[in-house]
Amino acid sequence: MQLPCFNEYREMFYDSNRKKIIPNNIIDLLTPRGLAFRIMDDGSRQGNGLHISVYGFTNSDVDKLMFTLQEKFNLKCSIHYNRDNKPRIYIFKESMDTLISLVKPYFIKEMLYKLGL
Repeated sequence: MQLPCFNEYREMFYDSNRKKIIPNNIIDLLTPRGLAFRIMDDGSRQGNGLHISVYGFTNSDVDKLMFTLQEKFNLKCSIHYNRDNKPRIYIFKESMDTLISLVKPYFIKEMLYKLGL
């Protein structure tokens, strides 16, 4: 079932070819709650840090999202590639306390393992 109230978001996060995109104003849109939902969906613990899978995006969109995490939330991160050469954003160990303080209030208890809790 299609709900018209979501059309605005579809237009922001998908191009005319139905390919996922990161909008240019992502720094204004992304909140700690939104980041928590993204991690609960596509995040995974990696050693003492965390990966966020961003497989469906272009390299420039992945960069845009990574720079938003760095600038808006002061998270130290980089881009890692899996065996299939698909990108993931890696959040370093030294930023995990900051990340946890940002997103933990929005996590459901069943997903806290993704934060190592």
